[in-house]
Amino acid sequence: MITKLTRVLGFFMIAAVFSGQADATFIGHIPVQYVTAGEKTTINLRRFCEPDAGDHLFIAPSGEYEAVIDPKTLELVLEVAPGRAGLVNMPIILQTSAGAGLPGERMGVMTLAVGKRHRHKFSYTPETKLQKVVAAGSFNGWSQDRTPLLDPDGDGTYEAFAMMDPGTHNYKFVVDGKWIADPSNPDKIDDGFQGFNSVIRVEGASGGNAPALYAAAMENWGWTIQCVPGADPVKEVAAIVEKEDGTSAVIEAVAIGNGSGWKIMRAGIPDNAWIRIVACDDKGRVSNTVRFRTSPPRAFDWNNAIVYYAFTDRFSNGNKENDMPVAHPDLMPQANWHGGDWRGIRDKIREGYFNDLGVNVLWLAPLNRNPSFAEREHDAPNRHYTGYHGYWPVSATEVEPHFGDAAELKALVADAHSRGIRVIADLVLNHVHESHPFVREHPEWIGSLTLPDGTMNLKMWDAHSYTTWFEPYLPDLNYDNEELVKTMFENAAWWAREYELDGFRLDAVKHIQPDIWRRFRVHLRNTIEQERGPLYLVGETFRDRSGIMAFVGPNGLDGQFDFPLYDTLKSIFAQGNSGFAELEASLSASERTYGKESLMAPLVGNHDKSRFMAWADGDLPDPTQPDEEEAGWNNPPQVNDPANYSKLKMGLTFLLSIDGVPTVYYGDEFGMSGAGDPDNRRDMRFGDDLSLYEKSVKNYCAAMAKIRQEHPALRFGSRRPVLVEENRYAYIRAFFEDRVLVAFNRTAASTEFALDVAPEFADGEYVNLVTGEDVKVADGKAAFTLRARSAAVIAPK
Repeated sequence: MITKLTRVLGFFMIAAVFSGQADATFIGHIPVQYVTAGEKTTINLRRFCEPDAGDHLFIAPSGEYEAVIDPKTLELVLEVAPGRAGLVNMPIILQTSAGAGLPGERMGVMTLAVGKRHRHKFSYTPETKLQKVVAAGSFNGWSQDRTPLLDPDGDGTYEAFAMMDPGTHNYKFVVDGKWIADPSNPDKIDDGFQGFNSVIRVEGASGGNAPALYAAAMENWGWTIQCVPGADPVKEVAAIVEKEDGTSAVIEAVAIGNGSGWKIMRAGIPDNAWIRIVACDDKGRVSNTVRFRTSPPRAFDWNNAIVYYAFTDRFSNGNKENDMPVAHPDLMPQANWHGGDWRGIRDKIREGYFNDLGVNVLWLAPLNRNPSFAEREHDAPNRHYTGYHGYWPVSATEVEPHFGDAAELKALVADAHSRGIRVIADLVLNHVHESHPFVREHPEWIGSLTLPDGTMNLKMWDAHSYTTWFEPYLPDLNYDNEELVKTMFENAAWWAREYELDGFRLDAVKHIQPDIWRRFRVHLRNTIEQERGPLYLVGETFRDRSGIMAFVGPNGLDGQFDFPLYDTLKSIFAQGNSGFAELEASLSASERTYGKESLMAPLVGNHDKSRFMAWADGDLPDPTQPDEEEAGWNNPPQVNDPANYSKLKMGLTFLLSIDGVPTVYYGDEFGMSGAGDPDNRRDMRFGDDLSLYEKSVKNYCAAMAKIRQEHPALRFGSRRPVLVEENRYAYIRAFFEDRVLVAFNRTAASTEFALDVAPEFADGEYVNLVTGEDVKVADGKAAFTLRARSAAVIAPK
């Protein structure tokens, strides 16, 4: 019972006592957590805190929830009282052991946004009897086991029920192993891979609009947060101060007007902290989250970052003496070394290419030495490849000679830093190449390629995620071995220290246990970050949002690439498969799942994805070659209709006007085309090698990056959609005095817009920063014309 449990917690104040060896007590800022009343939710607290040996971790008692912590896993099993809807602030208290050198009690506040769920019925009537049919989708992690459809009555109709949160859910039926869309559901979206997904749209509590908040004013006495009323009055508000030491506490938000906003007084609020506020109405509809700093940051704020992946071998050849392509009769040029190197990247740094483009973080391919010969892939068509990409390490400390020597790498980083550009490097922790000394000297560090039943554990991405091998020549590392864990952690810290790296892009995150990534963060925090401040750790995980977030938190990765949003962005802007309601639902899902505290990385392109322009120009999907990689080998795309570059410009506008750390893949700044790997890794082109249309896209990308850097609303602000139609879309971003309206016209004709932009926008004169055209706001409406397939970014003059 809730009463009994909270009474126990209240008297003894202990839910878990920790023993053994830990590094240092830590607690960090916790994003708003969305839960359902009356249902058990499991939350891994290790994402947010790190108890030391002898510490006590407990949940403050309340009659509103029941909470139990597993002391071994640090998993919190939480159940909010049935019927409760709205906001609950749940204190998490870390009582430190004697002699830890820290305050005796450290507290973090977990704000729970408590909602109700929808019970959805799946139904499928096949023509013949089936062995197995399941519903798999975003609501259950695309599991082929969790939601089976059964026919207990024997009438030929298979049915199942599933609980779903508000939002948009994509799904398919898996019918005796075959994936199909739901034939009874007309709402579908092209998944860009296997045909169409069916779509379920679950409205929020009782329908209607939730309240929308924005940071309105900053004064000497404090801050004002305004509310754009929703369908019903605001009932609750949760205001939190997130302090520099990682602790957080509830603070008072004083209501002003008739529920039109709140004031937060500066007195008692520390500098170098964040304030976060969220509200809900009397129907339980939760607002957006507003978060802002109480003073300018001490160091570089990664919210201000724009990352550029200069894929080293294909970017710029600065030193032809280290080209050294592999000679092999069956090796195609696309899979060989092309000569790009660190000197080439350094040349572009000194020429001002990245400063002119507006990016301030460089992501480099893995730095380790790779094999000097080609390997043959296991699966058909059994092509040969080299390690030009850098993901086959053969040494723990040697740099890749095709890219340069250690001195050249250090010079690159120094030149970047001198121009305000940070450098992160790709880090491969999941596997090594079979010629790596680890394989010979420490066979116990290597996992088995064979499963207990004799099956080859190869490319079993989901069934054996933590142990599967990518290729037989890429042995998977066994992180059950503590000596290996220690070695890899120390090696990563060595790379960061030796080459003054500012962070890491982490490869194949989902193929290493989440607890290893937590310990990886702890090690870097207690070594490199103590020496010179926070690193940026961004990961690559191809899962749904909840699967991505399993690795993210202040005690884990800072963020990961937002592939779920990428899939929707590509579908909406490149392919035009569905309307902007799908994009708004996807973006809202990302904002809600990740929270303002995370540093997720949205993107329009990636080295593992076919290029945006291949989809935008209609080369993909290729009707003659459904496999994207084979399309790249046999029918490489080229942009034939320059008008389709406008689709990329809209995509870049979206990318550079939303939360997170936007990431630009080399060549996407001008619209390079390409199908699957390795066709998406063509040689970079510069200057006169670009067409006039490509130069136009590059100039547009640079202009949008500059707009983002000049407008904090696009990096920190609230976001409120003001128009969501099939082919027109607009949202307001507001952050204190900075207000920006972003609008899209996906139609083939110029279109008039008349948008309600009050109260964020006062009546007056504004400008479209994309075109320089004047825009007038009168009587709370912004009226302007938007050209065909274009975007506007409107701000005060």
